[in-house]
Amino acid sequence: MRTAFRWWLVVFGLVCTAIGVVHLFFGVSTIIGGGSVNATVDSDLRFCFVLFAAYGLGFVWAAQDLDHRAGVVNLLGLLFFLGGLARLLAWLQTGTPNWFYVLMIPVELVIPVVNWSLLRSGPASVPQVADAPRIRQG
Repeated sequence: MRTAFRWWLVVFGLVCTAIGVVHLFFGVSTIIGGGSVNATVDSDLRFCFVLFAAYGLGFVWAAQDLDHRAGVVNLLGLLFFLGGLARLLAWLQTGTPNWFYVLMIPVELVIPVVNWSLLRSGPASVPQVADAPRIRQG
């Protein structure tokens, strides 16, 4: 199960990275249901897509050592969950998005919870504060 979970994280991370790279190089034309934007919005979106590509690489990196990087997976999951909440906020403030992004909301809210549950059920769960190495002060 742990190996399958690692592979899931790698694939998920690579998909996020690919999405970020495609959006970076092809701009707003790759946003489903999107329209034309001015140069400022295009610049801002491309900046964010670089961060999304790096976000995906974070999953790939963390998957290599889940025993020590489970906290990273959980942090990345929290960010994904907050992104889903941000979509809800946008929906409330500006109206219903394209159907694809409506479908993404439950995905963005559920995947982090599932990942967190799988990490907790694994042989080595996230280290607790009491397990952290102590720094001698002297």
